Amino acid sequence: MKKALLVIVTAIVLSGCASSSGKPVEVVNADRAGGVVTIGYVNSENLPLMDDGSKARWGDAVGIATRVCSKWGYESAEELTPHARTEGQRNMYGQLMNGSVTKQYQCLGGNVK
Repeated sequence: MKKALLVIVTAIVLSGCASSSGKPVEVVNADRAGGVVTIGYVNSENLPLMDDGSKARWGDAVGIATRVCSKWGYESAEELTPHARTEGQRNMYGQLMNGSVTKQYQCLGGNVK
């Protein structure tokens, strides 16, 4: 009986948490003068983010940044920050409640307009 109650309580607690797993990333900020594109996602669901953001779809980020850079006349983009940066409101356990998880990409090459 105690095990069943523990499983139920654990399921209820974990259902109130968010994960970055499979989250799509998008342009959060773009600095044409500096040739820097910030890619990431915003966690605004009022649910604590239970991980560091590494499980988001970061594989799409270089392509997204390269498309933005190419509109400015650059050839490609390269990751500047290998780790995701989190900014925003945190709960008493240090989990991100409302904020963003981002990485920066530098535009490279080309004939800049």
